[in-house]
Amino acid sequence: MTTTHACDVCVIGSGAGGSVIACRAAQAGRSVLLVERGPYVRPSQMNDSEIDMVPLLYKDGGLQMNSGMDMFILQGTCVGGSTTLSNMVMMRAPEDVLSQWNRYGAELDVASLSRSYETIEREIGAAEADLAHASGGTMRFIEGARSLGLSPKRMRKALGDCQGCGNCNIGCAFGAKRSTLSTYVPWAERCGARVLAETEVDRIETRGRRAVAVHVRAGRERECQRIVAKQVVVAAGAINSSALLLKSGLRKNVGTRLSFNAGSIMVAEFDEPLDGYDADQMTWFLQGDGFLIEPTHNPLMSAALTTPGWLDEHTALMRRQRHLAYAGCLVSTEPTGTVVQSPFWGHEETRFRPGRAEMDTVRRGLKLICEIFFAAGARRLILPTHRFRAIHSPKDIAEIDEHLVSTRRFSFGTAHPQGGNPISANPRTGVVDPNFAVHGLDNLFVCDASIFPSCVSVNPISTIMAIADYAAPRILARA
Repeated sequence: MTTTHACDVCVIGSGAGGSVIACRAAQAGRSVLLVERGPYVRPSQMNDSEIDMVPLLYKDGGLQMNSGMDMFILQGTCVGGSTTLSNMVMMRAPEDVLSQWNRYGAELDVASLSRSYETIEREIGAAEADLAHASGGTMRFIEGARSLGLSPKRMRKALGDCQGCGNCNIGCAFGAKRSTLSTYVPWAERCGARVLAETEVDRIETRGRRAVAVHVRAGRERECQRIVAKQVVVAAGAINSSALLLKSGLRKNVGTRLSFNAGSIMVAEFDEPLDGYDADQMTWFLQGDGFLIEPTHNPLMSAALTTPGWLDEHTALMRRQRHLAYAGCLVSTEPTGTVVQSPFWGHEETRFRPGRAEMDTVRRGLKLICEIFFAAGARRLILPTHRFRAIHSPKDIAEIDEHLVSTRRFSFGTAHPQGGNPISANPRTGVVDPNFAVHGLDNLFVCDASIFPSCVSVNPISTIMAIADYAAPRILARA
């Protein structure tokens, strides 16, 4: 016999959007089921082994790609979603982005959204990054940028009592990071919400104007179950939310206007040791003309994946890991990507290719990174090309135009997919209305990064959480 659960609100996805919605619904006295495909891994179960944590916490073990196989896409599949793996960078969406969304038909109340930003920031303790935890590589970047007359800024983050271990991207074994794993999920549970981890949603059954059941496979035995809820909120993240709606037979505009904060990473080699991996991974950023530069560093296994070269070249560079500094250039892509159900593989495909203007912007950002690191005293810069290429002086920077022509020739990726189910009052172009209900349905909602009509242009977690706080009373009022 199929197990049936009943609740007031079923939230699908426990990341930045879903956890906030679940928490607000539980605080309002609603019975809540929070459904998560991935495992519930608590801080006490985490460790500093990337070999253990990456396959456990990342979608497709960190190997998710676009259909062209020339862009990697990093997303979490665990309770807390991508917030569990993030650096909890809290940047608000620029005003021009919100204005663009409203012209598209989002009809967001910007003043109310600003209050939601403030609420989220207060609740999880967003503050400027601790200077004591800035890495040696980041400090070299700051020195170089300032020597060129540029003005890098400290990030606002929500890391709690951070230990500066540099392992944010594989969770937080200290339980300090203020991800939703440590905040909104347990807060929702304290108010009576139940978390169904390792539970994959097969489809949402609809009848007329209503979602009548959520069909899932639960636990390691993949037991078929159904959830009957008065309201269903899809918050499985960009790509996954679109895939679920498509599997559920909802197709109008679904999977459209997919965009990314995407880019590439330059590696700088210095004579002196920097030990960049032994610090907070990201603490400063530099706003450029159409791009964002973030000096960063990864734990050693991930650093090996983002460090160019093959065989002996790669080995020699990794042996210099103490002397390496990294910085990434992120660009906001146009919303030209799509999510489709693969006719061959039976799962979703992410279709996207960057345009010429986006590639030009990436190259401009990477050139500026080179200028900054050379100004800081770097001995050479290593390009993110598949063939090992290094430049040894500022006069060689122009070579970037020759070698970074196509994403098939260099490493390009994202941890910030957005869009797929754009919010608009116009049902001819949007998937959800300004109250976050799927057009044509009364009790099915979407609230995550998939509703963004275009790229938010900065790290999106803060905006996803703020929009969820903004959306919660509007969704609950529709019960």
